Amino acid sequence: MHPPLSPEPESSVNHDPYAAPAAPIAVAVASTSAVDIDIDTLQVSERWKRYFAGIQRWGGLQLPAFKALPRSVEKRRAAMKDIQPPAASMVLAFVFGFFYYLAKGMWKKGLVLLAILIPSILVLSIVLYMIGGEAIASMVNFLGSAVFCYMAPRDYYAFMVDGDRGWLPSRPF
Repeated sequence: MHPPLSPEPESSVNHDPYAAPAAPIAVAVASTSAVDIDIDTLQVSERWKRYFAGIQRWGGLQLPAFKALPRSVEKRRAAMKDIQPPAASMVLAFVFGFFYYLAKGMWKKGLVLLAILIPSILVLSIVLYMIGGEAIASMVNFLGSAVFCYMAPRDYYAFMVDGDRGWLPSRPF
């Protein structure tokens, strides 16, 4: 015989998912980091080390501590400087796309992004051309470059600091 099921505690029934966390953010952030890596020992430039440290300081790629900041403009502007990726890397990712990922060692993610982007850009261009948007259809070609530009700094952080060597272009959180 199975023991009778006990009712759920009342606190879980009336739990507010939008309420502030019970533990301080620093404690919650510290407990979520799966890999503790010394950023200073990584074989990357000083600018990448500052970016990686800023992302780590604000809780990783989801930035929970940054999201918990008060809405004050000064504090958010200072925090944004911490998590701003190197501009040169974004330009290189925009121009070279998959080859940038290949040079950084993230060829798996680069291949998946390429496999997703080529058909979607092709279909979108054809549809736009057929409905008479030739100018917009020609601009869609830059969509792939923009995706590589946007994704590269986050993917490089996940590759170097978190040790993410997988195929998924977006990590499940």
